[in-house]
Amino acid sequence: MLKKLEWDSAFFNLNVGELTLGSFSTHIDVSGFDLLYVLSKEAATCNIPSFTKTFSEEKIKFSKELQQLEAPSSAICSIFDCSYTIEDLYELAYESGKQSRFLLDTKFTESKFKELYRLWIDNSLNKQFADDILVYRENNLILGLVTFKLVKDTASVGLIAVNPEAQGKGIGGKLIRALEYFLVEKKGKSLVIPTQMTNTQACNFYTKQGYKIIEQTTITHYWKD
Repeated sequence: MLKKLEWDSAFFNLNVGELTLGSFSTHIDVSGFDLLYVLSKEAATCNIPSFTKTFSEEKIKFSKELQQLEAPSSAICSIFDCSYTIEDLYELAYESGKQSRFLLDTKFTESKFKELYRLWIDNSLNKQFADDILVYRENNLILGLVTFKLVKDTASVGLIAVNPEAQGKGIGGKLIRALEYFLVEKKGKSLVIPTQMTNTQACNFYTKQGYKIIEQTTITHYWKD
């Protein structure tokens, strides 16, 4: 199946398509696209005439059934209940995306990657991309954040990051547990968190938090020659 991704196309000013591997054949016309995201269940390379493979990542999704927890740390609050500096949120967004294919594929510029993640924050603040942003604060400084969206009884994390200078202090775990508490209060039953297989630090962290892998997808970029 081949479909045009309207949002990506508009943002990158390219014709971007998504193609599920196994559905490709020479009968599918891809000539109108500048970039294809090819999805497969496992690592594989396909030959698409006039396109060159540039980057591939193994995206995985972790999930856990939620249970009632103790009230979260008083250092954590909704972004809408505290003061903040937008540049601090942007910097945490960049940290969240340091393993992103939109940064690691060098066909994208770093400036475009940063624009993408700034827009992610902006659209989380206006509640297009997220229902809320939970932040961890110390001495009026925001040291971590997590964005999320709840649909019916399943929530998904968009961005999660901790300031590099504050990592290793348990802030990420506090943010996740605070989010779980909040979701249970909102009748949420499960939480899904995406990351990359190469991000071993994140994978180990989510496993220690009781999360298990529920989905694994290889995403490969093919750019038109």
